[in-house]
Amino acid sequence: MIWKSSACKQDGFSLLEITMVLSIVALLVLIGSSFKLNNKKHLLDLAVRRVHSCLSLARFRSVQRQVPVRVSFDRSFCELAEYDSEQAAWLKKRQELLEGVEVTANNAPVFYPQGTVSSLATIKIRNDSGAYQVTVAITGRIKVTPVD
Repeated sequence: MIWKSSACKQDGFSLLEITMVLSIVALLVLIGSSFKLNNKKHLLDLAVRRVHSCLSLARFRSVQRQVPVRVSFDRSFCELAEYDSEQAAWLKKRQELLEGVEVTANNAPVFYPQGTVSSLATIKIRNDSGAYQVTVAITGRIKVTPVD
């Protein structure tokens, strides 16, 4: 008579394995949902960095190429344009999309080859998670401050 051994192979997963897999999946879902909740804050921070970068680039290009460079803002765009003295017109060089935020500016700052700006500019960037104000001084200094 042949006896079956008590260590026979079992098909399927044990309760412990299923519990571990479900806990890992639940943890990943929780981490993913927290990123979704912070998405608006991330878009606001990204827009502030892009506006600051665009303004810094305008100042650098103006000094480097010895031409005036204008930065203008629409509700969701930041546009960089250089002045062409031969055509007596502003030529668009770069346009950045600012997703998930609303941008307002009191004027379009023009950077000159000396590094200065035409006039004081105040740019406000906001969405549901908060707001920032970017100030461009006449000397060309760019300052970013959170708005309460």
